[in-house]
Amino acid sequence: MINIIMNDLKNMLRLGFCLLFLGCNNSTDPINIIKSSLQSHGGIQKWESIKEITYRKTTVLYDSVGNIENKMIQTHKNRLYPTFSAEIKWIEDSIQKRAVLKNDEVSVFFDNELQTNPQLEQNYYNSIIAANYVFWQPYKLLKEDVTLSYSGKEVIDGASVNVIRANYVNKDGSPANTWWYYFDEKTNKLIGNMVYHAPTYSFIKNIKYENKTGLFLNAERKSYRVDSLRNVQFLRAEYVYEILEFN
Repeated sequence: MINIIMNDLKNMLRLGFCLLFLGCNNSTDPINIIKSSLQSHGGIQKWESIKEITYRKTTVLYDSVGNIENKMIQTHKNRLYPTFSAEIKWIEDSIQKRAVLKNDEVSVFFDNELQTNPQLEQNYYNSIIAANYVFWQPYKLLKEDVTLSYSGKEVIDGASVNVIRANYVNKDGSPANTWWYYFDEKTNKLIGNMVYHAPTYSFIKNIKYENKTGLFLNAERKSYRVDSLRNVQFLRAEYVYEILEFN
């Protein structure tokens, strides 16, 4: 009888250690951390229910001593289903500009006149894709072709965060940008990220979330030029997002 009880206790301990081990593994698995974050940002089902969204983005760029270099206000309209298409409108140098992405090709208009410069088309194509990538984080981390890894814990503004590293490659297979995403350990929300655009590092901090969509998307962000250890050098940019409509 005693042997049976002892064997049962040993089996229970083994099971407990296994569950603890699996729990630790799950808590550091990048996909699980991202999925937990998406739940805190409204849930995957709500993310995938959005078919179209329009927002106004205000960008202010600063130089290293705090002077304003440029201010731009753009209106973005993204159609997410059945296929991705997008349009950006803004005024620059008194010119009404518009870039339209459809069927993976970009058309650029200055004062309603079609521009046929391939380099200009490529630049605005990159701008549209980058804007969509940033706007739909952390959801995009589950949908992009990216290598994810867990980089441990750090402390940002007194909050413990889980760090996920995202490595991208170019179409030719060469290394592209590297991103680090910071998820609040208590709330699971994405509170910021750091990106390495050779040769510089930028740390982008989420200051405020919007409350219209139920997804807690970025409403206000600040981007700092930093070193590889995330030591701030100066404020490089401020971004403000205003949701205009969605369905």
